[in-house]
Amino acid sequence: MAETQKYTSQNRLAWDEIAEVRHKKMQTAEFFARGGCTLGADVLAIAGDVRGLSLCHLQCATGEDTLSWATRGAHATGIDLSPKQIELAKQKAAAAGLPVRFIASDIYAIPEYLFAGKFDIVFTGGGAIVWLPDLQDWAKSIAQLLKPGGRLIIDEEHPLTGCMEVQDGVIRIVEDYFGRKPEAFVGWSHFAGGENATEKKYEFTWPLGDVVTALAQAGLRIELLEERPSQAEWRFGDKLKEVARLPGEYILVARNDREQG
Repeated sequence: MAETQKYTSQNRLAWDEIAEVRHKKMQTAEFFARGGCTLGADVLAIAGDVRGLSLCHLQCATGEDTLSWATRGAHATGIDLSPKQIELAKQKAAAAGLPVRFIASDIYAIPEYLFAGKFDIVFTGGGAIVWLPDLQDWAKSIAQLLKPGGRLIIDEEHPLTGCMEVQDGVIRIVEDYFGRKPEAFVGWSHFAGGENATEKKYEFTWPLGDVVTALAQAGLRIELLEERPSQAEWRFGDKLKEVARLPGEYILVARNDREQG
């Protein structure tokens, strides 16, 4: 756990540093007050009618997807490592008039009272997996958060995508898909202003099989794993059509089949 905390503590500093800059690029409170939604059509179709369901969004950042679940009628809770991101999420929820609960917490130290509450749905995605130093403890926490019969929905970038980069107009392999080790970076490339950040951050490349195995070993039953081409124009630019022949995103659904204990 000490090793895990080393990485999450530093990543907390990195996310706090860019909270304000990143937040300015996100949808406004007015967007959500009007019923706006940042979730993809595929995710909404898979989730179905969430009105009245309890939903926990892990690694929610400033909460845009969390607020989107609320506009669809879910009783939403967002959890994120960064206190500054969570404060901005709370401000946006209040301004939008949406009763969303936001909690600043390391995913490896989720408050016990949330486990007692149990959720119908746990949601995560949008580049969340790369911030996880330990998949096994992450999966166990998800199993504890879910009610019997509850579902995990992941809408995530495929780990293969992070191994590729456009350099001098050519797509090159720049990371080891099977690396399973932390890589230290400074700066953010997918939003303007992030390139000026100075805090170091750690990211992990986890093969998709490792993610599936961790969830299965935590007692969750995989119901769906759908791979899709990448939509990350910020990453591939005019080469996006070329990488469309490779998996770039995935949706995973897993269910807690355990009986009430």
